[in-house]
Amino acid sequence: MTTDELWNRARPRLLAVAVNILGWVHDAEDVVSEAWLTLQQHEEVRDLEGWLIRVVSNLAIDAARSVERSRTDYIGPWLPELVAGGDVGEDVVKRELVDLAFVRLLQTLRPVDRATVVLVDVLGLPAPEAANMVGTTSSALRKRLSRARGILREAGDSPAVVDRKTLERITTSLAAADLSTFLSLLSDGCVLWTDSAGQASAARRPVYGRDKVGRFLAGIISKYGMPDVAIVEAAGGPVILATSPDMKRGIVLEHIDGQITGIQIQQNQAKLNLD
Repeated sequence: MTTDELWNRARPRLLAVAVNILGWVHDAEDVVSEAWLTLQQHEEVRDLEGWLIRVVSNLAIDAARSVERSRTDYIGPWLPELVAGGDVGEDVVKRELVDLAFVRLLQTLRPVDRATVVLVDVLGLPAPEAANMVGTTSSALRKRLSRARGILREAGDSPAVVDRKTLERITTSLAAADLSTFLSLLSDGCVLWTDSAGQASAARRPVYGRDKVGRFLAGIISKYGMPDVAIVEAAGGPVILATSPDMKRGIVLEHIDGQITGIQIQQNQAKLNLD
């Protein structure tokens, strides 16, 4: 098999690794393109896929560190980019992408810790192999992985993106101007995040608790009216695309045991690519 053929076979997995670490598809594509350019500078590579995963992981870590520095000036919460699933393409990418609830959680980790979790817990690589890819020892990686898993556990039971059937129930009730069905699904400790990058009126801090979240949503609806809603298959799970007179918003609903525990509202238009 030629190098080009091996690259084409490996590329979907490389893109999934980069997206999981970065939470931004277009930055991930840049990382994978840079890995391709790096490959052109090497005549012979043993275990090409493993070498490429190492290159992409380290490029993604560097890119994530750069983004992390820029986030110190970011206005409000930072949420993952929402991209239509068809834009990502290959089935293997979709299989190895973690869902948007877990992508959000991963962003609470330092970049190298994100990469460690992605390599071991998502891709299923053995610790020694993953350690080699991020340039550390197996012992150090296991300690880093244990610490990262602990941070994720502290965030509570791992949420997942609400399934399409539940979203259909919610969007049907919203289309009928009924907010009560949606509010009845909120957990007591529900959290709402709004990412607008300061471009529009938004909650600049997370909103905590079912009552406060309900009042926040009711306030938006009273101001702009009930939005037109549709379900879009995004990379990382189905989301609601809500169109109001002022703008479009992408809404990711997270749940645990059928109760909505988290609401991601993406209204930073640079990170909303669902059309």
